[in-house]
Amino acid sequence: MSSAVGERGAAPRWPTVAVWGGAALLVVVGFVVTVAALNATVYSAGGFARGYVDAVDRGDTSSALTLAGVEKTDELEDALLDVPSLGGLEDVRELSQLELGDGTRTVTLGYTLDGVPAQSQFVVQRAGTRFGVFRAWRFAQAPTAILAVTPEHDSRFTVDGRSVTTAGGDVATRFEVLAPSRFELSHSSTYLEAPAVEASVLSVGASSSATVATVARASFSAELQQQLDDQLDDSCVPQTVLLPAGCPFGRQVDDRVTGTPTWSMVDYPQLVVEPSSTPGQWLVRDVPGTAHLVVEAQSLFDGVPYTIDEDVPFTVSYDMTISPDDQITFG
Repeated sequence: MSSAVGERGAAPRWPTVAVWGGAALLVVVGFVVTVAALNATVYSAGGFARGYVDAVDRGDTSSALTLAGVEKTDELEDALLDVPSLGGLEDVRELSQLELGDGTRTVTLGYTLDGVPAQSQFVVQRAGTRFGVFRAWRFAQAPTAILAVTPEHDSRFTVDGRSVTTAGGDVATRFEVLAPSRFELSHSSTYLEAPAVEASVLSVGASSSATVATVARASFSAELQQQLDDQLDDSCVPQTVLLPAGCPFGRQVDDRVTGTPTWSMVDYPQLVVEPSSTPGQWLVRDVPGTAHLVVEAQSLFDGVPYTIDEDVPFTVSYDMTISPDDQITFG
């Protein structure tokens, strides 16, 4: 007996439900596994510290300062906080973690710098979650260190192409810097220069030091030499007196001068600029020169006339300071 149309039973729907349910379960499981994996790596305490170190090493000071929770001020001690590190850290890896309680732990990262093994330790702390599932961290101790810079004989030094002016030459100034980082310090101005010196600050909370050995450029001595030569030739030699005003040479004559004194130069002083023992001061030390005097005279003793035709030795010396805008002031 045939069945009427519409009386055949509907096919069971449980296989479809099972398939979709299984897929949803796999998605949930995959999400949980992914979250767990990210919390154990990228969003772990070590991952947070590694992200900060990577930002410092690639010179991304904006990201590094944000991660460090450090804000740069206009104070002199903060002048190097946003200077990009030269980088060069290789094989950065987590060495260890140590729980300190209250969600705080130390993270030790190892790396090599110029082929030499080194490490930095950071203190981090839980800071809630991101998007409700990913762990967030912050530094419980600012990842900074101190770099004390002593610019010799001048108050300025150069780092990353920018000039930093300290309180004074030959005095160590303490700068707060991100750690680990390294910098190249030098000096380059109109009259002065210093060879580049590298300074590394690796450990958080540590102190390092660097000295910028500033010396006078050859052009400094050359410019002073030209000024002196012009003064001698244009202002001193033309004066027809025994003691030319404002000049380094002259001669006293005890007898009666009967003619017009005539001066000429024999040897010009050869100037060399060198640093003084006084911070920020430069000097030229008693450099010899020789002028020549010709003048007619008459003896007061017996009235006999005679000619003074002789070399007159003299010395020149200067002490100078150079302002931050490269203006020379003579002491």
